[in-house]
Amino acid sequence: MKTIPFDIAYKRLKQNSLSPIYFLMGEDQFLQQYFIEELITLLFKGKTVNKTLLIPDDMGSKEIMAQLMSIDLFNDQKLFILINPNGLKGKVRDEFIDFYQNPPVNSTLVIIHNEFGAKNKFMQSLSALSNPITCFTPFENDMVKWSKLFFNKNGISNVSMEILNSIIKIAGDSLNHLKNEIDKIVIFIDDPSELNTVDFSQYSGWKKKSREYEFFNFLGQRELKESLRLGITLVSQDTTMMNLLYPLTEFFQDLLFFKIFKGTNQVRKSYTRLSPSVNKKIPNYAEKFTSKEIVFALMHLGKIDAKLKTSRIKDESAITEFVYRTIISG
Repeated sequence: MKTIPFDIAYKRLKQNSLSPIYFLMGEDQFLQQYFIEELITLLFKGKTVNKTLLIPDDMGSKEIMAQLMSIDLFNDQKLFILINPNGLKGKVRDEFIDFYQNPPVNSTLVIIHNEFGAKNKFMQSLSALSNPITCFTPFENDMVKWSKLFFNKNGISNVSMEILNSIIKIAGDSLNHLKNEIDKIVIFIDDPSELNTVDFSQYSGWKKKSREYEFFNFLGQRELKESLRLGITLVSQDTTMMNLLYPLTEFFQDLLFFKIFKGTNQVRKSYTRLSPSVNKKIPNYAEKFTSKEIVFALMHLGKIDAKLKTSRIKDESAITEFVYRTIISG
């Protein structure tokens, strides 16, 4: 399947190179909205926006096709946004392919598919007719340019790489999160020069996210002392052991997944509770654990879950026991 990188597709759009159909593939909602907003600007040029949202989960497949095929007596420009095309059922899929090949004049269709890949004949046909535009959350190194863009839009042009990297490590799980955190920081500072001395932990959620990132990093490196210190700090100040169970389970599931499917093409997840910095290092962490040790850790998390729901085990005791048994006992 051939895909078009987002930056290339967006550049073409900015050059007023319009197409009747756009296929956005990927989970990052900011990139989806960013693309659509620019498309709306070019299509309607300040006039009233004629936009229709089509969601198979909320509408019948035949109703969606009726909307797409409706005739506008005034020949006005229309924009349709179809979310989850795979939700179309039955013969409507064939009708949609026909529409896809011969879209009406003055009608633009944007298809949004949050997952990667064409897993059935219908999606393969769509991908062949219009190469998907990748809308995945950028990797950490590509987040730098977006961070700079968000600061620029707030009137700040000179930001050190140290600050950019710190923000990305904490809020780089999605572009929406990154933008919101940067906007929040800018609101609370009076002078852009103050950015270099900002204590990021003063903002809601930052201290917790920073500690979680560090905790998982030390845990993945099998650093007992620091893992214990940060783990105890997290459950005593920022979160609970019950809330930490979910990202811990995902962390060890990802390690096991890497072990099992090492060397194969792995599909990126559309959602994760782990920071992008942790996700990036999963292969390195996986090398430090055997499959047996990972399975043991997952089993132990299940036992802790049961204890937390049926007894009064303290969070500090639970995290201490888990870290010690995972890193030392194996």
